[in-house]
Amino acid sequence: MNKKWFAIFFMILVTAFFITILSTVHEISKDRIQEKEQIQFYRSISYASRIFPEDIKEENLPASSTTADIDWNEENLLEIFQNRIRFVRLPIVSSTKQLLETRGSFTSDSADIFIVLNENGEREGYGFPLRGKGLWGTIRAIAVVSSDLTRMVGIDFTEQSETPGLGARIMESGFKYHFRGLDLSGFLGEHPEEKPIEMVARKETSNLAYSTNRVEAITGATQTCLGILKMLNTDLPFYLDVIQENERLIKTID
Repeated sequence: MNKKWFAIFFMILVTAFFITILSTVHEISKDRIQEKEQIQFYRSISYASRIFPEDIKEENLPASSTTADIDWNEENLLEIFQNRIRFVRLPIVSSTKQLLETRGSFTSDSADIFIVLNENGEREGYGFPLRGKGLWGTIRAIAVVSSDLTRMVGIDFTEQSETPGLGARIMESGFKYHFRGLDLSGFLGEHPEEKPIEMVARKETSNLAYSTNRVEAITGATQTCLGILKMLNTDLPFYLDVIQENERLIKTID
């Protein structure tokens, strides 16, 4: 009986010891983990906003590179955010609330966006989060649109669990480059188009060279691309509406 109780007591001590160690490590590293997550968030916003380090040109990036491959100086990144990014929470009017039914990332009364300023402090774009469903799980992204809402400045995918070498290629610069200059006019006006954005198998010119509403899909990643397409055609009109409805409020933000 004594051996039995000794074994139980010993296991309790060992378990408590390792729990204490793990808890201590977690507490020590928690702030650093949060800091790294924040920096990654800033990098994604910068990429989507087409803001790069001075010595890096986007056209020189390898097609297979990702946002994490861009060598940012953290101090410079934080300085850019202080000077060029403004976060704001916008109220949602009743006419737009119906678009929230399946969007768990918003509150029922407001939407969080950020304003992108140029180096002179003038508004040059608006950014916001997107959420969709891929083949294997949730896809999250950050999108930035031009100040007149007619073009997409860029997009960066921040979360995905797609197949490596196929759907996971949405993280690559080569795929994301297709969204630069994407025509968003199909979302605007009294009678929006049925399919404002489309995916095509092949696109000869970039949307920066000649703006269209088409994005080149990834071969062999049909479900991932369809998920992204649905995400864009669902979330973009919501945010564009919210921004248009709050134009006066936005103009008061420094």
